[in-house]
Amino acid sequence: MRIDVDARCDIGCVRTNNEDLILAGGRLLRDAGMSERLDAAQHQGHLLLAVADGMGGAAAGELASEIALTQLRDLMQAAPEDLDGEQLAGVLPMWAHRTHAALLARGQAELALAGMGTTVVGLLLRDGRAWRFHAGDSRLYRRRAGQVERLTQDHSLRQQAGNQALPANLLVNALGGGADSHLELAEIEGGVQPFDRFLLCSDGLTEMVDDAAIAQALDGDRETAVQTLVQLARQAGGLDNISVLVADIPRPAPSELQPFARP
Repeated sequence: MRIDVDARCDIGCVRTNNEDLILAGGRLLRDAGMSERLDAAQHQGHLLLAVADGMGGAAAGELASEIALTQLRDLMQAAPEDLDGEQLAGVLPMWAHRTHAALLARGQAELALAGMGTTVVGLLLRDGRAWRFHAGDSRLYRRRAGQVERLTQDHSLRQQAGNQALPANLLVNALGGGADSHLELAEIEGGVQPFDRFLLCSDGLTEMVDDAAIAQALDGDRETAVQTLVQLARQAGGLDNISVLVADIPRPAPSELQPFARP
């Protein structure tokens, strides 16, 4: 299984530090971008994409997102290659529980890191199947056959209350930051199909750019889509860090096609 990925983690126009972090395959990106084809054969048979948005201010937020995605990368890279998709997905809640506990402990041990935490949104792909996972308000979208669908719902007071007038930064779930945490994990029905496009992003995009504009930007080629989304967020004020990852499922290679048996 292969995917084509373009991503950019941008500081935005206001913040003096970047608390966002992107994980694509085995690469971590902050204040950087990438354009690459990822092959599951080089990643223990699966592919992992994630975006984390750290909280707690300055060093605390940067460290929280780094701890979360570094632990996620290392844990999944250490997973045996013979694990199937369901077994791999079963590792994710364990990672989230350990990360949440580690962030709470670190925040309690060091005053400067008090309240540290991070949102996360991710996509796990194996053998044509896909699992989504998230905690907080970082989001996952899918574009299929020209239609864009949001696959996650924010773990925020605004979403919970159905009141758009509430501040966007009042989260009811994250890794670290508070006493309670849970990872929402689900297999995506129907798995992946050739020409599917996925967008993972932090709220630095979605608080600046509405879903209609996001969908329009995703009509372009992958590199242009990423550049456009970051530019739109910055033009709208860029009040937060902006992380955008677009992943395309390419046409299967001839060797991946199933043989056709004539009746």
